[in-house]
Amino acid sequence: MSNERNLYKMVREKLKDFNPIRIETSTINGFPDLILFNKNRRASFIECKVCERDKLIQSLRPHQKSFHHKFSSIFDNLFILQRSLKERSFSLYRSRSMNFLEPKTTSEPLATVPLGETWQPIREILNNDH
Repeated sequence: MSNERNLYKMVREKLKDFNPIRIETSTINGFPDLILFNKNRRASFIECKVCERDKLIQSLRPHQKSFHHKFSSIFDNLFILQRSLKERSFSLYRSRSMNFLEPKTTSEPLATVPLGETWQPIREILNNDH
């Protein structure tokens, strides 16, 4: 869990212009960790995960998978931000492009940023209204 807290701190540092808000809820199981507001004031919801790239789907708890599966079909700005410790990178995935029902599936990220590099590719995706 502390790794995910560190990821949240990095989001606050790297994407501070999005005014990230950390969400803690006990009323809606699986609700994403963060809300960000892009330059057009559109909200994006981000689930933060620290795991190896090929283990992303498996790292999600059942209620997280269910939330993303259900709401990705009606909400385009639902994402998962993954930090891969082994690959030393950050990857952004759009939930609607993922198959949450197949545990061994892998998805291609929208953007991947190596540790220490600018998050501009991630910023551009989040600023793009879909």
